Amino acid sequence: MPNSRQLLLISLLLLSHPLWAQVMVKVDIPGLEKKLEDNVRLFLSIEQQKDHALMSEGRLRRLHKKAPQEIEKALQPFGYYRPEIESSLTQPVTGQWHVQYNIDPGLALPVAEFNFTLSEEMSNDPEFQQLIETLPFSKGKAFNHLKYEDFKSRLAKLASERGYFNARFIEHRVEIDLKAYSAKIHLNYDGGTRFRYGEVLLQQDVLNPELLKRYVTFKSGEPYLVNQLIDLQQALNDSDYFQSVEVSPGELKRDSHEVPITVVLTPRKRHRYSFGLGYGTDTGARTKFGWEIPRFNEDGHRINTDIKISEIGYSLGAHYRVPILNPRTDQMIYSAGRKNEKTDTSDSTVSTIGASLKHSRGEWRESISLNYQQEDFVVGDDSGQSYLLIPGINWSRTWGSNFIYTLDGLRFNLGWRGASKELLSDTDFSQLQGSIKAITSISPRNRIITRGSLGTTWTNDFEQLPSSVRFFAGGAQSVRGYTYQSLGPLNASDQVIGGKHLMVGSIEFEHSFNGKWGVALFYDAGNAIDSLSDKLERGAGFGLRWKSPIGPVRIDLASAISQDGQPWRLHINIGPD
Repeated sequence: MPNSRQLLLISLLLLSHPLWAQVMVKVDIPGLEKKLEDNVRLFLSIEQQKDHALMSEGRLRRLHKKAPQEIEKALQPFGYYRPEIESSLTQPVTGQWHVQYNIDPGLALPVAEFNFTLSEEMSNDPEFQQLIETLPFSKGKAFNHLKYEDFKSRLAKLASERGYFNARFIEHRVEIDLKAYSAKIHLNYDGGTRFRYGEVLLQQDVLNPELLKRYVTFKSGEPYLVNQLIDLQQALNDSDYFQSVEVSPGELKRDSHEVPITVVLTPRKRHRYSFGLGYGTDTGARTKFGWEIPRFNEDGHRINTDIKISEIGYSLGAHYRVPILNPRTDQMIYSAGRKNEKTDTSDSTVSTIGASLKHSRGEWRESISLNYQQEDFVVGDDSGQSYLLIPGINWSRTWGSNFIYTLDGLRFNLGWRGASKELLSDTDFSQLQGSIKAITSISPRNRIITRGSLGTTWTNDFEQLPSSVRFFAGGAQSVRGYTYQSLGPLNASDQVIGGKHLMVGSIEFEHSFNGKWGVALFYDAGNAIDSLSDKLERGAGFGLRWKSPIGPVRIDLASAISQDGQPWRLHINIGPD
């Protein structure tokens, strides 16, 4: 049983609880700039405690009384030292209180003097010169404590990133004169001697050190730049040789102002396997199996093989890759493969052996190739066995970022290939083909996607060309509303035999609901043709997009609007293109 003191305490609590619940407070700060209002509310005790369970009228009045001082402190970081504040506390309804503060921040404190100096080496550094151009202060401008501290932080951050490890503020002082209502800023930043790269230590025992040194873009004795270390770590990660990469500066050698760099590399497993499943209206069900040796020997050679099987055929491929010149971007690839594809318009089996050189020219990727292929083909009434030695060259470039889901980007590709009877081939041809795809964001959830492909072939013996070097159109990645490779010139038996030229274009509007689901509207036009005056087929429709756990799913319902009856066709793709 509770004693008399406990009963008294319980009674008081029960009696007072309704009083606490009845005190409701609303705080209004009209007309003040949002960033100022937000800071004022952070400083106001009455704002922070308005929902407190023990709020009472007496407590409310005490908090309201000290509010002007809190408002003044909240405005000072922004340079406002002479605000005019009108406050009111009313009770329009019993138990409900309305507090209002009308604040005129007044004139921001102007800068009377701004004395800023950098040490000589920093003053000649282009990055610091660029930072100085963004100085937030000059004589006559309003003083802002937040901008002042931010500028100091940016100075210190840039100094650390560029190797000024002894940098310090000799003077950093602000004189606030409220009588004269002005601020005087004194900043003197001494960077000291800039540190330079020392020895680069590569801690690993699986690859030739000379190969890894070609990943390092800086030399001992050059000025330290943290961005170069980040770039090195990214490049070694992208090399696919290592499970983990750690790039870090070692202990500073202050007598020589050098920074040794340590690179700790953990190799990947010797073998790697991959397996994938997908479905596409063009290909039917499809599967892929891959086997890779990412580090075949100490010189960084790698081997990868893959097997792809779908309802319309299969492909086998093996590639031996050798890093050359700049191993980040340049490699020789020796390849061999066999591919079979049977569509409604052609049946082809191609065996290929060849080599290609892939490297970068600035932002462009260039590939020079030489392939020898033997092909058995049937296209309409044309059939035969073809032997071609095909040299080729291709250039490509991609602009943009976030290639998983691009909001703004552009991809361009241009290539040439050909063959000659005088060079181990049984027919002559020359072929040029280009493609472009552009993605433009209207808003974070809306994109316009455009793409186009053009191709042309020069030959005097088109009937001898195998199906692999003829142009066809139609399908989920071409003109939707038509079956895969069903568009092209016809022979006398109304069979599609492919064309000398290709023209395809598409525009699509895509809207994303929540990042996983979306819808699309599209219009496609194009054909494989023998003459520029030939008819272009057209398709249009709508689609559903889903970023599923197994990969992107695209479902399009398209109408062949240039055909009689405008028939509809469903295009489905599950998994990467």
